[in-house]
Amino acid sequence: MKNDLNSLDFEKYLNCLELCTTHGMTINLNILKMSSIDLNYVIDKFKLIEVFKNENYAYYTYDKEKLADFGIYPGKDPLYHAGLYYIQEPSSAKVLSEVQFETSDIVLDLCASPGGKSIEVLYSLDKNAGGFLVSNEVNYKRVKILNSNIERMGFENVVITASKSSELLKCFNNYFDKIIVDAPCSGEGMFRKSEEARIQWSFSLVRSCSNIQKELLDDAYNMLKDGGILIYSTCTFSKEEDEEVVDYLLNKYSDLELIKMEKNYPFNSIGEGQFYSIIKKKGLSVSKTVAPKMMDLESINVIRYGVREYEEESIKEQNNKGSINKKCNKKNIMKPTHESTHINDVRFNNIVDLDDIEIYKYLKGETIKKDLNFNGYCKITYKNMGIGLAKYVNGVLKNHYPKGLRLI
Repeated sequence: MKNDLNSLDFEKYLNCLELCTTHGMTINLNILKMSSIDLNYVIDKFKLIEVFKNENYAYYTYDKEKLADFGIYPGKDPLYHAGLYYIQEPSSAKVLSEVQFETSDIVLDLCASPGGKSIEVLYSLDKNAGGFLVSNEVNYKRVKILNSNIERMGFENVVITASKSSELLKCFNNYFDKIIVDAPCSGEGMFRKSEEARIQWSFSLVRSCSNIQKELLDDAYNMLKDGGILIYSTCTFSKEEDEEVVDYLLNKYSDLELIKMEKNYPFNSIGEGQFYSIIKKKGLSVSKTVAPKMMDLESINVIRYGVREYEEESIKEQNNKGSINKKCNKKNIMKPTHESTHINDVRFNNIVDLDDIEIYKYLKGETIKKDLNFNGYCKITYKNMGIGLAKYVNGVLKNHYPKGLRLI
């Protein structure tokens, strides 16, 4: 870092590592759900300060420590569980604001988990215009986090995959209008808030990451259409993983043009810092690619394709007297899925909006006594935004909120 920065900036860098103890975060608001709630209510509740916005999304910072003094925790709030907003590191959030996504773009997010950049792209894509995202994460544990985040935000026009870039290339050669490669890196931008990042760092890790990044970008180049845009970013500061990787790509492929390259540090920007570059593949796209069909994806590991509205549920049959059959015969019925409760276009016959006290009971997995005029499955909402499922039986809402998402 001393070699890469001038003496004044190097001192600022050392000071921010040693003296800064707080780490800013941003909230980006979900335009699909903003019609259900007043913006000023959200801004006032979380004491939000606007960072930047365009016609598709808006980012606001908040003070985590001050909100905690009032007993407000954005990551545990019902509005978070309803998918009204996504919490993201501000440096990471800024990158895609530099790119104009068309409503009909077909986009790949190659290293997507936990999903912040995928969600930011999906704000701009219109399913009715053909806009579609392939969101990929090769690590299976991380892909589950990715799936949960996209599910909560309520997007339909997305397929989530867990495949190597070389496997994706077999399906998607010369296919995407835009590709995001937020590459695995040595994580120097994580040093202030992660002891693990500091401990695991070594120059051999830098070299290893650089090789992986080049392989990812080679495959990304071949999946990018003529005239397409490639966004390459990392949360590290090493030139071996940043500028030198971009140089490698530009030197190898003569039809690539660097549009913009920028490196932000924690001492001169909001957040922990981020490197990014925007690169264009020369030429004109002859025709618009359409979203992939499920049959086209047989050779890759598909975690989710769109949204399942129903799934099979096995139940034990009862006799005429209401007791369970001794033979324990089972039959399958169709029940709504949890993910469908977050989609505005999925119709539910029964919808139950919970108040401020009831919703926390629901998010903790508790049953709720309530006087309702139906029996069976229903969609649980909070301030008219879908959160999950319940089953109303004999005056009680039986909780079907997924155990892995419940508040502790």
